[in-house]
Amino acid sequence: MARTEKEIIEKREKMLNLVAEMAKSPSKFSEVMLEHELFDYNKKYVDSTERFIIYRSGRQAGKTMSTAVKAIHWSFFAPILSKDAREKKEGVVIIAAPTQNQASIMFDRIRTLVKNSDFLSKYIIRNTQTELWVQWLNKGGVTKIYVRATGETGVTLRGYSPHVIIADECAFIKRSIMVAFLPSGMATQASVWLTSTPFGKQGYFYEASANSRPKMEDGLWREFHVRSIDNPKIANDPIFIEQVRQLSQEEYTQEVEGEFLDIGDSLIPFDLLMAAYQRSWKPKSGTRYYMGLDVARSGRDETVFMIIEVDDDNNIRVVEYQKESQSNLVDVVGRIGEFMTKYPLETIFIDETGLGGGVVDLARRREYPIRGITFSLSEKSKMYSNIRMIFENKKIVVPQDDKKLLYQLSYLKREYTEEGKLKVKVEEGTKDDHADALALACQAVNFGDGWYYVLDDDKENVTDKGKKWKTGDGWKALLG
Repeated sequence: MARTEKEIIEKREKMLNLVAEMAKSPSKFSEVMLEHELFDYNKKYVDSTERFIIYRSGRQAGKTMSTAVKAIHWSFFAPILSKDAREKKEGVVIIAAPTQNQASIMFDRIRTLVKNSDFLSKYIIRNTQTELWVQWLNKGGVTKIYVRATGETGVTLRGYSPHVIIADECAFIKRSIMVAFLPSGMATQASVWLTSTPFGKQGYFYEASANSRPKMEDGLWREFHVRSIDNPKIANDPIFIEQVRQLSQEEYTQEVEGEFLDIGDSLIPFDLLMAAYQRSWKPKSGTRYYMGLDVARSGRDETVFMIIEVDDDNNIRVVEYQKESQSNLVDVVGRIGEFMTKYPLETIFIDETGLGGGVVDLARRREYPIRGITFSLSEKSKMYSNIRMIFENKKIVVPQDDKKLLYQLSYLKREYTEEGKLKVKVEEGTKDDHADALALACQAVNFGDGWYYVLDDDKENVTDKGKKWKTGDGWKALLG
């Protein structure tokens, strides 16, 4: 039966009203076009029309999905949302993150959502691993979405005039990169969305958060703060609850509550941790492998196996680390054997205090290249002084996809005894098993207090075995 003219008009009006509603509301657009309904707390973020936005959250709060929805909505409604894009008939969205893997997570979510939409997929013009171009719904222009890793310098971000800047995992992007990159959106009056789990009261993300509304009435940024437990899907998840029980107090504050931690008296400063996290691995000549092994001492501790790779110039890369809650001596030695078949380990450094002593005895019977170290105050001071010098001299690369080690290193505090000796302080409720395993492994590259790598233009050049070095004050001056 043919529809009447009135029915046709009513249907068109409903469609126009729906399109108008979707243009104003990305969350509605998500429901209709992407078949994904956002949680109420994320609808507020996604529907915000603020130009400068911060999304600070714990893990698994929906940051990636919500920002992907917001980016897709902007891409298809660009002529309504940006005067500059409308005039140029082209919109540009840049997704930046510290590493390509991290940047690709959000980009892949965007690509998948668009490709899985029967309607929106028809508007795809270009689709690669790093770019997605989509035609506007009015077919009057195109939006180009690019994904880029900031790396150590941010050079990959140059040459663009973006209308939307998305800095994902922003807490781990160098402040200097953010300061240099953001002005690229001035001429286009770009919207800027900073999304991240916090990491220390330093860096651009923290500064932006501190200058945000609602805590600062006249703040430039509008912040949305979401805790992991705000997500109804995981708040009552027994697996999540079990994982939370294993977190230290500081880990819980940062990764679940999404709060910044004060690490002002850290053993290893924030900028050195960030540099090691963002540095690329370029080994010089051959490499050799070592293991640091910290055996669990109590119920909440973990046995951590830390594998490092060292090149001929004593540059270090953390290749792999694994943790286990058990501390059965036979099982631990068995795991050492598995790593021995996987890597040509030259030396295994282990804390032989307590249960570690039994591991050393059993491993030696199997002729494993193991060396026991007693964790006295003096020995631990030397180990962590060495670690500090390794970071100071830009000699180490830490994993980019798992921040467990990075977090534990940031929690370590420093203080001094009456004799002026360094003492590594671990806050109550905080774990240091991963950090200890790294410190043990790095005994293979012992800088010590007699090595003078710190450049100082005011000092004379000295010669050591035919090599010219500039003298410095060593790690003692750096740490005190």
